Amino acid sequence: MINEEEARQGFNELRAALRRAGLAWIAEQVEQTVVLGKPVTKEADASEFIDDQVAGQRRGRQRLQEFVTTEPYSYVERLRLLLDAIERVTALPDFERQALADLEAETVTFVSEQDDEPDRDLQRGRTPDEEATRRRVQAAVQEARKALA
Repeated sequence: MINEEEARQGFNELRAALRRAGLAWIAEQVEQTVVLGKPVTKEADASEFIDDQVAGQRRGRQRLQEFVTTEPYSYVERLRLLLDAIERVTALPDFERQALADLEAETVTFVSEQDDEPDRDLQRGRTPDEEATRRRVQAAVQEARKALA
């Protein structure tokens, strides 16, 4: 099991590698999730959050209720999120091939509704280099998962 410092270093190195490989969008989506925080349920005295006069409650009466809030992700959790995202992306070529075969198409282009995002193409053919790279990335993700376990 790796510690927080090792996870932070691994997360940052992996994020930088994705950017160098032109896959910054994977890291950016994970970072958006990290910024939002991890949802957790906590119990608290409801009178802290509700005006007693509005709620018709007497002062001094403690009423515990569950509230949903967020807390920061640890670096180990961040690394797991990033590894999950990479794993999903590397599984896409199998999905792409099946989808294109079902559609009987050579290429499908997904056009983003946001101006600052590039369009993405699915193409039937993959070069041997692309497949080898995909397999190496999948193997590296599996090795990283073993270190996290």
